[in-house]
Amino acid sequence: MKGVIICAFDTYFDRVRLLKEYYQKRGSEVLVLASDFSHRTKTYQPRHDADFQVHVRAYQKNFSADRIRSHQEFGKGARAEVEKIAPDWIHCLIPPNTLAKEIADYKSAHPNVRLIFDVIDLWPETMPMQRFQWLLPFRHWKRLRDDHLHAADVILTECDLFRKVLHLENDPKCTTLYWARAELPADTQPQLEEKKLSFAYLGSINNIIDISMIVDFLDACQRYKPVSLHIIGGGESKETFVHALMEKKIRVVDHGFIYDQQKKQEIFDRCDYALNVMKPSVVVGLSMKSLDYMCAQIPMINTIGGDLQKLCETEKIGINIDRSNLKTAAERVSSYSVDERMCQRALIASTYMKYFTQEAFEKRLDEAGVLNV
Repeated sequence: MKGVIICAFDTYFDRVRLLKEYYQKRGSEVLVLASDFSHRTKTYQPRHDADFQVHVRAYQKNFSADRIRSHQEFGKGARAEVEKIAPDWIHCLIPPNTLAKEIADYKSAHPNVRLIFDVIDLWPETMPMQRFQWLLPFRHWKRLRDDHLHAADVILTECDLFRKVLHLENDPKCTTLYWARAELPADTQPQLEEKKLSFAYLGSINNIIDISMIVDFLDACQRYKPVSLHIIGGGESKETFVHALMEKKIRVVDHGFIYDQQKKQEIFDRCDYALNVMKPSVVVGLSMKSLDYMCAQIPMINTIGGDLQKLCETEKIGINIDRSNLKTAAERVSSYSVDERMCQRALIASTYMKYFTQEAFEKRLDEAGVLNV
């Protein structure tokens, strides 16, 4: 049996690697089809972990005509490659939404191929542009996905919230497949201070991050204790972010991009909490950075709803905040002793092991019947 995994974005290749290993364990020959353009670095890059790369136009801005055309080119190019490969099954990560249409059309022409659509983001819903989403171009963009999802034999969504937004809660073809990591929790040796608070921010600093919320929360915290923020990552809004923090005299420690788990762990061990703060308009039920935080056993300051909000409440892995409780949350966080902060960390590893390991990921794929064997 031969199959192909299609993924347009290098930011999702952690999931691709787990999927490839899963299918290989079950006897499939697995080919990976990717773009030759890196969304993360905005450069052309060869991928050693892709068997085929579709050439697309470059883009520099996340909201641009060039990016839309780049996605259209990927969809058409991916379908052309799939025609040559003639696979027995296709596992297609969505977005881009144009890819849903192209691969659904391929399924229509080749009804015996087993098709799995894996919805790992919602466009345009997760983008901070709600006031424009009623306009015809955005409705068309959304329908490119919605009108073609049901061509699949199996639909996976990266969180329960996405199932709700897509009206798939009761669809027997649909299963939630959480993000997962091959990494297991590393040894942790927290070095917390009684009279100071340190926070961590991991990942891309872009247009969906609520910079003003982060700055206001940290500023509220430093009314009680000196505050530091450790940044691991970068992005188009990083300069704006750092400038806003410095205006409030919040100490910033910029580590740049770090991918090594142990090096990240050493930074997380110096921090009391990690920030998972997005704009209220963003429709997200779980974030990739939240898995890193759980794996590192550091509690979160969280603003996103859906799955992660529920986990913070039921599994006690973090504290949910919003504008209405920002000041009281800051006072609460600042009042915890080191011993109390250490107790908060103790529960997090078990939640990660329960929901977000490779073993849990593969079990969920079996239950979804992706190969129907």
